[in-house]
Amino acid sequence: MGIAILDHDKATVAILAEIIDEMGQTPYPFTDKDKFLGAISPTAHRAAVIAEDFADVIEGTKQVYQSIEILAMGTSGHDRCIQAGATGYLKKPFPAGDFRQALQALLLGPGSRPQSGNGSFIAADRSMQKIMEILRKVAPTQASVLIQGESGTGKEVIARYIHQHSKRAGGPYVGINLAAIPDTLLESELFGYEKGAFTGAYATRIGKFELADKGTILLDEITEISIGLQAKLLRVLQEKQIDRVGAKSSLHVDFRVIATTNRNIEQEIRDGNFRSDLYFRLNVIPIKVPPLQSRQNDILPLAAHFISKVAAREGMPEKALSPQAKDAFLSYSWPGNVRELENVIERSMILTDGPEITLDSVELGMGGSHETALGQPAVGTTIHEMEKNLICSTLQSVDGNRTRAASLLGISIRTLRNKLNEYAGKGQISDR
Repeated sequence: MGIAILDHDKATVAILAEIIDEMGQTPYPFTDKDKFLGAISPTAHRAAVIAEDFADVIEGTKQVYQSIEILAMGTSGHDRCIQAGATGYLKKPFPAGDFRQALQALLLGPGSRPQSGNGSFIAADRSMQKIMEILRKVAPTQASVLIQGESGTGKEVIARYIHQHSKRAGGPYVGINLAAIPDTLLESELFGYEKGAFTGAYATRIGKFELADKGTILLDEITEISIGLQAKLLRVLQEKQIDRVGAKSSLHVDFRVIATTNRNIEQEIRDGNFRSDLYFRLNVIPIKVPPLQSRQNDILPLAAHFISKVAAREGMPEKALSPQAKDAFLSYSWPGNVRELENVIERSMILTDGPEITLDSVELGMGGSHETALGQPAVGTTIHEMEKNLICSTLQSVDGNRTRAASLLGISIRTLRNKLNEYAGKGQISDR
């Protein structure tokens, strides 16, 4: 199996062929599109590298051979090539290293991509490929990792990847959403409690840290916990010992910690909301996940992955995105990031009757017209009104699930609850 190359420039074709050969793949160089079209075949080629001048070839190849992945290259034809069917795009001139990385990502099959319970870690964009380079080095170690990024960017996917590729992969992976549990219950959730420790403690309960013994614990939304609990958590991380509530002695626990936050943790420290010593304990390996809007080359590969996922789950045929739908996906700001993209694909797959996901279906999936999704609010709308509308529409889109709505909005459940109480108190919404 080889990789075909099509470009008018013989020197470019020769250089790319040499790089492909160095990667252990077989290059098939072409400067004539008719010869390329006569030779291209899924039995001989895993992928193709095609210049933007041949957008018609990209479209024709994908229509006939869906299994052949295409990497486009050029100076100004990104959107046109992606709409035609290319999975990725490199802007000329590009370093040889960028070409190797992009091509390597293209050749990754679904089975070799890191998986998680809520999706696939797809790294077609250069920014995510750099994160993958870090993860390959970090995963086998015992180092603590702090993952920062907006809600829905895939922080938990990265955390699971680290665990699955670590020396602890055979041990437990225990995650806890710190924003979803009231402060009064959080300590017993993390550290457990002894029978009789308080009213209602009818039996000993093991906490999350004990459950993660010989494995990995994910502290999701670490910035949501109180200063008092931060001090106790710091001691646990330093000494690898926990005290169950009501216990007379400490227990040694062997765990690796991964923490995530959707907040600017440095600002939280400056504001006095987060301990700097805990930050330094967690931030041995910092990973900052960019929002989907800035990962253009990931959008369509992720959409294709979610189409396949929904089709397999629902027992329906896979559907293609129309050129107009692709354009909408690439133009949209994706405030809910990858999680929102998955929701849009699921709704669009269900609402589309034919074999193609049209712009109309995408509009329904985005919860409004294409213009509304991308445009500005009406003149005269107050910030308060915009905030209320956004919160209410997000809640409606997730069927009233406050945990999911808070995650999409990038706020804590506590903040969401306070906002809803405020609106209800002013009679702006019905009491929830």
